[in-house]
Amino acid sequence: DTAAKLTLAALRFFWNSRQGNGDNVTGHKGFYYHFLDMQTGLRAWRCELSMVDTALLMAGVLAAGAYFTGDTDEETEIR
Repeated sequence: DTAAKLTLAALRFFWNSRQGNGDNVTGHKGFYYHFLDMQTGLRAWRCELSMVDTALLMAGVLAAGAYFTGDTDEETEIR
């Protein structure tokens, strides 16, 4: 299923992404930066951390886990 594979790729990216206060990171201490570069997924423009965007991301993670209920390897990993 294409949707499950794309969702899993996004979840893996955020799970494995680097955290820190530098330029080549996606977040810091579990919070994500407001703007991420669309090509690399890394912090853009030395922007600030965003509690709102982090909360929206976490809501999407929870929604994905609730939506994908199949027995495939991808859907099992999403949950």
